[in-house]
Amino acid sequence: MVAVKSGENVVSVGWLQEHQCGLCHGLIENCVSTPCCQSTACKHCAHKHIKSNSSCWTCEADVDKDKLEKNEDISSDYEVIIESLLACAVCNSVCHRAVGLSCCPSSSVCRACGVKYITSNRTCWHCKAENIRSEDVDSDQKLRDAINHYKDEGKHDKKLIDFLFDRKLTFLKEKVKNVEDDSKLTSDKSDNEEVKNGDKEASEEVGGDESQNGSEKEEGEHMDTDEDSKKRDKSVSREKARKRDRSNSRRRDRSESRERKRDKKKHKHKDEKRDDRRKRKHRSRDRSRERRRSRDRSKDRRKREKSQDREELSKKESKSKENGGSVGSFAALQKRIRIESEIVEKKVKEKIEEHIATMVSQQLQVRKSEIEAEVLAKVDLARRNMEEEVKLEIDTMRKMREDEEKRKMEEMEAAMREKELALENERKKLAEDRLAILEHQMKIEKEKQKEKKKQEKKVKQEQMKILGKDKSRPKLSFSLIKN
Repeated sequence: MVAVKSGENVVSVGWLQEHQCGLCHGLIENCVSTPCCQSTACKHCAHKHIKSNSSCWTCEADVDKDKLEKNEDISSDYEVIIESLLACAVCNSVCHRAVGLSCCPSSSVCRACGVKYITSNRTCWHCKAENIRSEDVDSDQKLRDAINHYKDEGKHDKKLIDFLFDRKLTFLKEKVKNVEDDSKLTSDKSDNEEVKNGDKEASEEVGGDESQNGSEKEEGEHMDTDEDSKKRDKSVSREKARKRDRSNSRRRDRSESRERKRDKKKHKHKDEKRDDRRKRKHRSRDRSRERRRSRDRSKDRRKREKSQDREELSKKESKSKENGGSVGSFAALQKRIRIESEIVEKKVKEKIEEHIATMVSQQLQVRKSEIEAEVLAKVDLARRNMEEEVKLEIDTMRKMREDEEKRKMEEMEAAMREKELALENERKKLAEDRLAILEHQMKIEKEKQKEKKKQEKKVKQEQMKILGKDKSRPKLSFSLIKN
C-alpha cells in the first residue's frame, strides 16, 4: 500500500490498519516490532506490556525488551498521517475553524471552504449526498482542539490524534463494507437475470419435447424458484441489515452531535480562559519591555552625562595648558585641583540627592502605609458610626411608625365608640317610636271596641222596641190555633 502524501487524505483502510498499534489501537508512534511474529506497536506500549507480561501481545511467545526491532518504514509515515488527519478535504491545508457533516464525520474542512462548497454545489464534499445546506454544518471540536494544542504547545496531543485516527479508520471500514454489500447485491441481481435468461432459452429449445420431458421441466422450475426465493431472502436480509446499520449510524451521529454540543460549551470556557491567559502574558511582556526601555534610557543618560563631564574636563585642561604654559606649573595644578574638586562635589551632590530621593521614597512608602492604615481605621470608624446612626434612625422610624399606628388605632376606636353611641341613641328613638305607635294602635282599637259596643246596644234597643219588650209599647200576642 502506498500513502497519499502532504495534505491529501489517506484513504486506504489496509494501509491505515498497518499503522494501528496492536495494544492501544491508536496511531503508532515510534514503531517497534517483535522478532517472533513481526507484530507492531508503539514503543511505549510495547515496553509497558513486556514489563508486566514479558511475552508477545499476539502470539504470546517470550520476548525481551532489548530484542524489539525499530520499524522505520511505519515510523516515517507518522507525520504524513497526522497531516492528513488535520488537513482540509477541499483546500488540503491545515483546517481553520474545522467543521464537518453528520453523513461523513471523519471528512472535515475549513469553515469557509465548506460553506463555499455547499452554497455552490448543494452536496457533501466527500460522499456527494444531495440537499445539504450550510445550516447542516457542525463544528469539529476535537480537530480544533488538536490543532490549537499543537499551536500552543508545539507538539501533538496523543489522545486527540488517536481519536481522529480511530474515527477515520471506522468511517473508511463502514464505507468499504457498504461498497462490498452493494457489489454483492448487483452481482446477485445479475445472476438472477442470467438464470432467467437461461430458463427462457431452455424453454425455447425444448419446446417440441414438452410432452416427453414435462416432469423434468417441472422439477427444474421448482428448483429455480427455490433458488430465487433463497436469493430474495438473502437480499431482503441484507437490505434489513443495511437499514439497521444506517439507523445505528444515525443514532451514533445524533449522539456524537450531542456530545459535540456539550464539548462546545465546555471548550468555550476553556477558550475564554486561554484568551485571558494570553492577554495577561502579553500585558506582562509589554510591562517588562517598558521597564527594560526605561532602564536602558537611564543608563544612556548616565553615560551621556559622564561623557559630557569628561569632555568638559578635557576642554578645561586644554584651556589651562594654553593659558598657563607648561602642565607642571603651580597655577595649572591649582586650576586642575579646583576643577577636580568641583567635579567631585558635583558627583557627591548627585549621590547625596539620589540617597535623599531613595530615603524620601522609603519614608513616603512608610508614610503611605501609615496613612493607608489610618485611612482604613477612619473608614472602619466611619462605617461603624454610620451603621449605628442607621440603626438609630431605623429605631426612631420604627417608634414613630408605632406611635402613628397607635394614634390611628385610638382615633379609630374613638370614632367607633361615637358611632356605636349614635347607633344606640337611634335604636332607643326607634324603640320609643314603636312604643308610641303601639299605644296609638291600642287606643284606636279601644275606640273601635267602644263604637262596636254602642252600635250593638243601639241594635238591641231597636230590637226590644220592635218586640215590645220596651215599656213604651204594649206587648203583642199571637196564636196559631184555628177556630
